[in-house]
Amino acid sequence: MALKRYALRLSSASLSSLGEFVLRFARTVALSHLLSPHDLGAAVALASILVSCEMITDIGLEKFVMVSRTEARAQVVAAAWQMAVGRAAILALLIVLFAPLLARAFGAGEERVLVSWLALVPFITSFRSWRVVQMQQDYRYGPEAVMNIGSRLAGLLVLLPACALVRDARLMLISLLAEAVVAVVLSHLLAGPTRVARVDPAVRREAMRFGLPLMVNGVGLATLKQMDQVIVSNMFGLVTLAEYSLALNLAIIPASVLQRIGGKLAAPFLLRSGHNGAVSPEASLIVVLATMIMAALVAVPVGLLLDLLTPVFYGPHYQVSTTFAALAMLVSFVRFSRGGPNVILLQHSQTARLTSGNLIAGVGLLIGLLLALVFRSLDSVLIGLLTGDLLSFLLLSFLLGRYLRIDAVLRHGAVLCAAVTLAALVLWLDADPGWGARGLALVASMLVIGIDAVVIHRRIVLPFAGHRGRLTMQVAPPMQAAPAGPGD
Repeated sequence: MALKRYALRLSSASLSSLGEFVLRFARTVALSHLLSPHDLGAAVALASILVSCEMITDIGLEKFVMVSRTEARAQVVAAAWQMAVGRAAILALLIVLFAPLLARAFGAGEERVLVSWLALVPFITSFRSWRVVQMQQDYRYGPEAVMNIGSRLAGLLVLLPACALVRDARLMLISLLAEAVVAVVLSHLLAGPTRVARVDPAVRREAMRFGLPLMVNGVGLATLKQMDQVIVSNMFGLVTLAEYSLALNLAIIPASVLQRIGGKLAAPFLLRSGHNGAVSPEASLIVVLATMIMAALVAVPVGLLLDLLTPVFYGPHYQVSTTFAALAMLVSFVRFSRGGPNVILLQHSQTARLTSGNLIAGVGLLIGLLLALVFRSLDSVLIGLLTGDLLSFLLLSFLLGRYLRIDAVLRHGAVLCAAVTLAALVLWLDADPGWGARGLALVASMLVIGIDAVVIHRRIVLPFAGHRGRLTMQVAPPMQAAPAGPGD
């Protein structure tokens, strides 16, 4: 019964992220065939500007709603909605005012008018119901899945009639606006009304204390995830930006999807694995190690096929080298692995530590810029990203010292990193590896990952499960034996 329950939770938690990934990927593929490489680069720049602006002003409202243990659940939702609308109004004004600067920063100066219209997207989205997010505390992932999949589907389907009218970066703007409107409508239909006569100022202050450090963290994440595109667009042009963005996202997005699924499952798991409000160190260790295992399992096969899949999905004019694929594999693994420490620090409300751990990744962008100036190569930018992600992971692991066994994290992390590096070397050393070499690299890497996963399961997961079971029996109230029913 327990296995069935966990499988049901995993499938329901996966539905939203997988559906969102498939539909956004389908939109990217559609745009790559509908638009010229230059216009696709401009569309990528528009999306990157929006993501950057939202991340820089992110005050962690979704995370606050998810981890808040207060009994006043309606107050939390109302405070989040109120703060989201205020934040979006300010963000929209800033986007309009700085549209020319933002457009030039991403190498798309001619699209400044479209950048101004982007201000509508976050403002519309802010009116969604936060109750949909709060439901996930009880493993109720269905409403969010319907909202996300429905809105992404609308963003994809609107391209069909829109492309009859326009065939440039405006297609991306139309798609983003359709997503925002449908998401707001579906959230209120699915969550129902949440009426609060007056928002408690104490709840609002608590949300601000939780979220303000995350705004600094958002600056770091925006720098990490988008500034590399600024470097590429300004040094190599919009056509190269399209090629770079398509290939790197193809390598990273599958891991990002699993990271989101893991985060949805990890938050309630950690909440229920502690004692008297404290998060269990053993449960925290399991979350971190499980994240690294999944990172390796996804990064290796996707990376080994990246140079082959990019032209298949996006067209023959989008090509990447095997060296680029090898570096993208390593970036995907390290970046996804950082998700585990981030979840643990959030669970302990250590947003300042989380911020410092993520900001250090900005060093990699500086390294990437300097290397790109010297060697004039996209691979140089990826080397910088990898360096920054690795520094960030090591610092985040150090900051976790109070909450779990760091020696176990570093030991198993080294084994998994060796497995991924083995596969990357096959691509790095051979400009045109055959299917045999790719297959051997996959088998060897998966063997190492599998052995390490078995060791983790036997030495950490099983002892934790036994200890948790004994603790549950000790704290459970005595019950009278009941007659066995037909379902027992």
